[in-house]
Amino acid sequence: MKCKPNIKGFTLIEVVVAVAVIAVGLMGTIKTVGTVTKNTAHLNERVIATWVAQNAMAIYELNLENDAEKETTGSEEVAGIEWFWTKKLVDTQDPGIQRVEIDVRRDEDPDSQVYASLVSLFPAYFY
Repeated sequence: MKCKPNIKGFTLIEVVVAVAVIAVGLMGTIKTVGTVTKNTAHLNERVIATWVAQNAMAIYELNLENDAEKETTGSEEVAGIEWFWTKKLVDTQDPGIQRVEIDVRRDEDPDSQVYASLVSLFPAYFY
């Protein structure tokens, strides 16, 4: 038998190692894409919750509900999701200034995750 010298190509071991390296690289890429997708969805919910908080603050600022209660709750459907907000009127050290806090959640439970929180200051004589 004659051995052919100078045969060019890859051995089976080299091919297996190359495929293994590519597979490990692809697994990392797939995991990264999954994480980015999950984070994008969560950020989208937070942006929508911020809109809900801004809407609730605008309603208070425009005095559309004419309420001066220390704590009120409400809900609003935005982007097909029912959002629940809580508005708190908090006295500050300055009697002429009142702090308004709005928290937005996806559940009515006050202990559930807050997706957005908005705080503003108004004159106490605002209304």
